[in-house]
Amino acid sequence: MKRRKFLQNSAMASLPLFLQGLPVFAGRGLSNPLLDNLAKTTNSCNKILVVVQLNGGNDGLNMVINLDRYTELTNARPNILIPSANVLSLNGSTTTGLHPSMAGIQNLYNNGKIKIVQGVSYPNPNYSHFHAQDIWYTASNPAVDTGWLGRELDVTFPGYPAGYPNPTDQDPPAIQIGGSLPLSLQGASINMGYNVQNPAALLNVVNSTSAPAPVSDYGTELTFLRLMKDQSNAYTARITTAYNAQNTQSTQYAASGNSLSDQLKIVARLIGGGLTTPVYIVNHSDSFDTHVGQVSSTSTTTGSHADSLAKFSVAVAAFHHDLTLMNKSSNVCGMTFSEFGRRVKSNTSTGTDHGTAAPVIFFGDGVDPGILGTSPVLPAVATASTQVPTQFDFRELYASVMQQWLCLSPTASNAVLGGTFATQPIFTSTPLSLSSIDLSGAIEYNEAKLHFVVNDNQRYDKFIVQYSFDATDYTDCGTIRQLNEQVTAGYDYLDQRRNAHEVYYRILGITKQNAPKFSNTIRLVSGGKAQKLRVYPNPVKNYTLNIEFFQPVHASVQIIIYGSLGEKLYYNQLNPNGGKIITFKTSDMFESQHPYLLKIMYGHDEVTEKILFE
Repeated sequence: MKRRKFLQNSAMASLPLFLQGLPVFAGRGLSNPLLDNLAKTTNSCNKILVVVQLNGGNDGLNMVINLDRYTELTNARPNILIPSANVLSLNGSTTTGLHPSMAGIQNLYNNGKIKIVQGVSYPNPNYSHFHAQDIWYTASNPAVDTGWLGRELDVTFPGYPAGYPNPTDQDPPAIQIGGSLPLSLQGASINMGYNVQNPAALLNVVNSTSAPAPVSDYGTELTFLRLMKDQSNAYTARITTAYNAQNTQSTQYAASGNSLSDQLKIVARLIGGGLTTPVYIVNHSDSFDTHVGQVSSTSTTTGSHADSLAKFSVAVAAFHHDLTLMNKSSNVCGMTFSEFGRRVKSNTSTGTDHGTAAPVIFFGDGVDPGILGTSPVLPAVATASTQVPTQFDFRELYASVMQQWLCLSPTASNAVLGGTFATQPIFTSTPLSLSSIDLSGAIEYNEAKLHFVVNDNQRYDKFIVQYSFDATDYTDCGTIRQLNEQVTAGYDYLDQRRNAHEVYYRILGITKQNAPKFSNTIRLVSGGKAQKLRVYPNPVKNYTLNIEFFQPVHASVQIIIYGSLGEKLYYNQLNPNGGKIITFKTSDMFESQHPYLLKIMYGHDEVTEKILFE
């Protein structure tokens, strides 16, 4: 076999590396002239997508419970239905609740971090696990040979793997933990993912261990391939460095028996450690193919499905809590994936059979919280073939993710999906401020000095200042009434320093329609300096900015300026070489007295400032 042909036919990036016993895949790849010339924005978008696979076909009707269809559900599935008294309530909704094992997801929903999309499927659905997964992976029915995420990453990393990693793109385009590399990450010429099968397996990245190659021509080429991987794949060093740079912050992860929790713990450490990989895929180790024994014989609130949902809920809640403690939650969004739902009518084995539509859950600071769609319309008497009606094509969700979160243009998104699909309001409308309320603060003397800017001030009636000692349970500490619809300078609030080493603050905005909207969360620590740096002058004069650090900086500093719609307008990378001041000049494209967001990233620190130009 020719070495070139061997390399072309082998997914080099799919050789598993290991961290904490879990498989990790990383990579990307395609050389397509059309896609190469489309928007190449995901990699510089500073947004991260985490896909949580619920393999086997999740029963959405018992996960997201439609209380306004409870009579129909009682008629259709009396042997598995959750008693209404046990359904977890959701703030602002009298029609929808959650399975009682999902307290963590309930808490996230009630804190504005969850979007539930009802009735997601596609025309002419397939009920085979493998074919249905391929359809979801590839965003095509019938399935094609490349996956939607692989094609999306092809747009961002043209020509991969040739020329990667490089000084600009040092990190893998995608990482999967658990299972084998999915078709969703397959590009036209190579798989774009980096995979390990379990968390412990990723630790082998550090040790550079691998199984011996067979003694044959194939083994010779395999040895060469591994050598290339070890020598040229700086991803190994980058992944290792990121993982070791960030300790787990949250104590909410499951202690044992929850592989999804273990996987998301690793993802959080990689993100917190500074890895810029835009796509992660994790796998729930339980099967959601609940034909038999979906519930226990003693209670419909317990059983295999309840156990699986509990693991999912605990893992996601701990993951978001971890990212919040790391000050990384604003840039990370997750979504669930299952190849199909289940039938409306349960079977005689206290289970459910393959169906069509089911809910998809999005989670993170950047979601537009609430429920998209309505409770599915169900017949009074369901038959064995009755299906949950489709409200949204899953490719609409993909289009929304790419355009609203991963910064692809509509043209690039359409090219990836092979057609035009409507976007849905899954994320907040203003990428610059994911929640439309930007909060900053510092400890000064015996007070926490808070300042927040509201981008769409006219929508709000009042703002409630909340604090927490664990970034989970919040207490109100003050209320500010909306002062003036034209306020642009923002609002200030002073809070007496709490008797704790660290305190978390957020702003709860109440709109004039009585809808809750949350700001970002900030963490203030007692002692030390109130700020890590200062930016001056502000307003900026002659397009020249100074950044003064309070401690010498030896790492390179990334400087990004965003417009009011989240568009990236300026990028620079400088190295203070142990100094404390950076001075640089931007272009003259910035408008006078127009607000912009300046983001400064160095080491494991990230600071954002609102700036104006004179």
